Amino acid sequence: MKQSKKPWQIAFLLYFLLLLLIVITANGGNLPYDLLGKIPHYDVYGHFILYGIASFLTHLALGGKKIVINKIFIPLGPFLFTLITIAEEISQIYLPNRTFSIVDLNASLIGIILFYYLAELWIFYHKKRLRE
Repeated sequence: MKQSKKPWQIAFLLYFLLLLLIVITANGGNLPYDLLGKIPHYDVYGHFILYGIASFLTHLALGGKKIVINKIFIPLGPFLFTLITIAEEISQIYLPNRTFSIVDLNASLIGIILFYYLAELWIFYHKKRLRE
């Protein structure tokens, strides 16, 4: 029996809307910085976790789909989200309330990669369980 992607697609859509809201709020300079500032390196942790979860959900929402470029298998969801992440971080150069940070970008990319592997483990163990 094959597991449905629909719940993952709904989860990703809702999460993407939340992430979009966070980005819009940050671009407007309206995040609760007084509260967030109490957490050391909150921005780095935020990038790692928020973008990592997005990678996990995107990969599962697309059923683990991979594309092949020059004989290299690339996970479609995390790849597309990586492109969006890079564009979003670069756009901060031009926004008055934001600051481009290579550290934030690296935290985002590490989160995307790590959570992609977690999604692959999820797929592997659920396929194994369905076969039993």
